[in-house]
Amino acid sequence: MRRCVEIRIYGRVFNVGFRRYVHRYAIDNNISGFVENELATGAVHVVAQGEDSDIECFIALCKHGTPYSIVSRVEINETNPRDFSCFEQIR
Repeated sequence: MRRCVEIRIYGRVFNVGFRRYVHRYAIDNNISGFVENELATGAVHVVAQGEDSDIECFIALCKHGTPYSIVSRVEINETNPRDFSCFEQIR
């Protein structure tokens, strides 16, 4: 079953390769959507869509972070499926 989630990751997540890490994982695991820095809140914002099992693994990756990040909080909201054809890293 396909699932779409909106995720916000807080903590030390800027300038530590977090968006690139998420982007690579998504591409390798058939997840579509986007990742961007949300400057106003200091969070990394992700919308991800894929098979339920792939999204669960993706969420776990976001909660864990990169070796250089410190994830302090993750907010996850289910959202309506969207028409994504790929996964993009937005500046």
